Amino acid sequence: MLERTRAERLAGLRLSLAEVDAMGDQDFEYALRDLLVRDGWTADQVGRQGDQAADVIGHHPRHGRIVLQAKHTTVGAKVGVQVMYQVKGTAGPVHGADVAVVVTNGGLTRDAMAWGDQYGIHWIDRARLESWAAAGRPLHHLLPLPRRPLG
Repeated sequence: MLERTRAERLAGLRLSLAEVDAMGDQDFEYALRDLLVRDGWTADQVGRQGDQAADVIGHHPRHGRIVLQAKHTTVGAKVGVQVMYQVKGTAGPVHGADVAVVVTNGGLTRDAMAWGDQYGIHWIDRARLESWAAAGRPLHHLLPLPRRPLG
């Protein structure tokens, strides 16, 4: 009941990039959690010291378990490939993820994007974040997430 009430409250959630940029790191993690809930996931913010590259963990009946690693940066900063290595090493083995995503309000290096694409670590850069957060486009429309049959 509480999850449904929260989802209904968040159904129209839109966050501009200016709002995202003004957030602190933890507020960014909570915002990502809320965006997942808006898109039909159950989700919890779990980030803290020693979180093993998981800031938000969610579940969706069609897409499985998701782990988001949030990288709130200054505008123009880029997330490097080492973050992709960390997420790849922990998302499945430690957190049981079907899907792993690195989300930043900045950018990613070319190496980080290419490595993520090659090894199955999804990424959301500033442009994708704007589509997801500000325009309200659901995550499963932005990323090629796995689909499981219901039932």
